[in-house]
Amino acid sequence: MIIGIATIVFKVSDLNRSCDYYEKTLGLSVAYKDAADGWAEIDLNGVHLGLHQAEPAGGARNPFVSLLVDDIEKTVATLKERGVNFTGDVTSESYGKVITVQDPDGNQFELFEPAD
Repeated sequence: MIIGIATIVFKVSDLNRSCDYYEKTLGLSVAYKDAADGWAEIDLNGVHLGLHQAEPAGGARNPFVSLLVDDIEKTVATLKERGVNFTGDVTSESYGKVITVQDPDGNQFELFEPAD
């Protein structure tokens, strides 16, 4: 089931510029950066702010929250039984498995199970 916040994500248009802003301007630490994948994480003392280079940057789904789950397949099955709406299916990425949930007001968030 859901066990916490995995990350909060901002879509950004220029990953390097954004990392510089959060690190040099705001004084935060870049905990992880993979420019080839367009991904970085800023350490916010236990919770990471994800920076994802994507177009369009900003917008209605910015920021989005990613909730950490221990077993995504089991969690999705349980939540479907409870009437939870999902947009799409579980997808496998190099970093783990994800699926998007839509609440009754149309707000979207992600369920995330990290790769082993």
